[in-house]
Amino acid sequence: MLVHLKKIIRRNAGFTLTELAVAMLVVGILAAIAVPSFLGARNNAYDREAQAAVDAALTAATQHYANQGDFTNSEDADCDADASETLAADLTRLDPNYDFVDGETSSDIPRRVSVQAAETYNVTEEGLGCQAFYATALSRSGTCWVARFTVEGQFLEVDDAGDTAIVVNTGAANSSNDSITEDDALAVNGRAYGALQSVSPAADAETGDNDLATTADNCNADAQADITGPDEAAGVNPDEYYENWRTVVLTASVPS
Repeated sequence: MLVHLKKIIRRNAGFTLTELAVAMLVVGILAAIAVPSFLGARNNAYDREAQAAVDAALTAATQHYANQGDFTNSEDADCDADASETLAADLTRLDPNYDFVDGETSSDIPRRVSVQAAETYNVTEEGLGCQAFYATALSRSGTCWVARFTVEGQFLEVDDAGDTAIVVNTGAANSSNDSITEDDALAVNGRAYGALQSVSPAADAETGDNDLATTADNCNADAQADITGPDEAAGVNPDEYYENWRTVVLTASVPS
């Protein structure tokens, strides 16, 4: 018996073609199942990193508001794109773990957050001052994560106020869905969340619609705060913000 076993061990015979084909088939099936799961988990981790950076900006902005009385900067108490550079420096002093940049500078890495403040208005078109704050961070997955923080106000603009109400979607659908639920009559202040996602990973040669590069270019607080201007389609619309990161529906915006 021992001699027979030794002969089997010393046998030089290899795998047959059938055995190799079956093994390759099994490996292919496993790869088809495992690779998408791995990529999905990796992108989720990338997105959480960018979301954490935006949350850090909101926390710093909350502290800044408590110190300043609004979201104006500490230098000249101004509230526009030009003032956002000083505002970014103010927030960096509060949380030096992140690189806060002005609203016109697009985020290109998760820990570089573009920030800008904006004014709000009441129902009688009275300006309430610098009561809104925007922050954006670009995930390594290619998605731009956006947050809006409003303390007071019902509208973001005086003109076309009906299209700029400070609302938060309560449904799991974006503005392209008729079943969306909005709080149109009552302003919903506080933190709200949205996202800007590319339609495709490559540029569309015919239309140029929302490739990864376009999403990255628009991942700045100025584009998100100035959604009623000529770059409206480059931003997350006021009615496409949600209560938390978990309910965010990715918005495939197309630049005008």
